Amino acid sequence: MRPDADLLVLGGGCAGLSLGMRLAEQAPAAGRTMILEARTGYTQDRTWCFWRLAPHRFERLVARSWPAVAIRSKQRSVKVDCRLTPYQMLEASPFYAEAQRSIDRSQHVQLVLGTDVRAAPRQVAGLWQVETDAGLLTARHILDTRPPRPPRTSDATLWQSFFGQEIECAAPAFDPETVGLMDFAEARTDDVLFHYVLPLSPCRALIETTVFGPRPLAVADLAAAQAAATERLGRGNAFRVLRAEDGVLPMGMTACFPTPGPGYSRAGLMSGAARPSTGYAFQRIQRWAEEAAASIRQGGPPPGHEPDPALRRAMDRLFLRVVRDHADRAPDLFIRMFGNADPARVIRFLSDRGTVADCAVIGSTLPLQLFLGEMLKGMVALPKPLRETA
Repeated sequence: MRPDADLLVLGGGCAGLSLGMRLAEQAPAAGRTMILEARTGYTQDRTWCFWRLAPHRFERLVARSWPAVAIRSKQRSVKVDCRLTPYQMLEASPFYAEAQRSIDRSQHVQLVLGTDVRAAPRQVAGLWQVETDAGLLTARHILDTRPPRPPRTSDATLWQSFFGQEIECAAPAFDPETVGLMDFAEARTDDVLFHYVLPLSPCRALIETTVFGPRPLAVADLAAAQAAATERLGRGNAFRVLRAEDGVLPMGMTACFPTPGPGYSRAGLMSGAARPSTGYAFQRIQRWAEEAAASIRQGGPPPGHEPDPALRRAMDRLFLRVVRDHADRAPDLFIRMFGNADPARVIRFLSDRGTVADCAVIGSTLPLQLFLGEMLKGMVALPKPLRETA
């Protein structure tokens, strides 16, 4: 029986569309791909930011670039010159539109909107069967970019929860040349709360309240802090809310979600797309999409996200444990990192491009006793392997 597709992608978010764009650019020999997305249409629901370390395929879609970022606490502030590697913002709407245009031009990649998966895919006679509200579909391979399940506290070392609003003030309130990367209004003992400010003009900015904490938070949990942030950072000016966005990202997954069989792979935020210590995901997804498209072009299945190199994994794990167990010290840790090391090293490290020398220099900026203590605690604790979760 001829399947409906060679590859069925479940989920047309950033990961699914990024792969779809690459496959649409390839010859039909790569096979037929069908991307299923439950949404009936796309909206401006996300903003992705990253440092521009090299030319990239989305240059013309970049909405804003900044030559400086700032990290602030009540005790100290650091402003980082990043003119050589500007901090860039890509809005979701033009990305979605570009992906749809690319896929629409293809004869062998199809994006199907408004289609929901009703049951877990199952393998029958060497093919995967997926029951959808539009009928039964079959494929040789499945790439599942959907979250395996709603976030649970125990699934990650920490969770990054955020709620942001793009506001327009009645009078100038923002420095349009400097991103407020982390603005710590207060040091907290149970979690880390800061505000993130993307200034779009002197009167307009995206202000986000972000929490690194032990459990995933809802918008309602962040609403009061967000209201206080817009009042303070908007300098008390009258303002109107233009739009809002929110999300929850894992920081150091502790749960492992196995695939149900050969020819089935996972990708996306809950499957390794986000950097554990930062939550940055867009550039990592683009690198994965290139690798996955190459694998498909060579006749193989799409791979999942590759684990980070051992040194980066070890540094991220240790840093997350320190932040979890010493949340009140977090503002000082981030300011030390940016204030005491060459910004180029920090930016490379945060962008997954750090060298061994970069890692060593960044490590030297942090309080040795605090990290050694956390390392010793980890050595005496019983090992906790990743839990396989169906």
